[in-house]
Amino acid sequence: MAEGVLVLVALVVIALVVRSNQNARMKRLIEAKSAYQDSLSHLKERPTDADLKQQTLALGRHYSNLTRDQQGVTVFDEVALSNDINAACAGASAYSNPTPTGQSAEARLSRLADLKTKGLIAEEEYQAQRRKILSEL
Repeated sequence: MAEGVLVLVALVVIALVVRSNQNARMKRLIEAKSAYQDSLSHLKERPTDADLKQQTLALGRHYSNLTRDQQGVTVFDEVALSNDINAACAGASAYSNPTPTGQSAEARLSRLADLKTKGLIAEEEYQAQRRKILSEL
């Protein structure tokens, strides 16, 4: 009878330890996911910040690793992280990324409009150059 009580006590202790470990793991997972999502939000505000991109990638890898019981990050995870980061930065590419000429599309379009306003280029040339700039986006 005493042996049965000891076994029961041991099982209860084991169950409590396992539950405590599961709760701690879940807490780490929630915190990692939140940190990654916060970093993605900040990246949307500052899409050209290379350091923030690296930080977001590191946070994403940490979160992915936790979802796989710390067995490492897979190629699938890397692609998903890349997609998340590219989506967060998508708004910056159209107008702020410089072209090979060193000017953003926004600056080039503005300069083109100024040339047209000053009468230095004809409407047809303006429209052709505008289409060319927009096609590069």
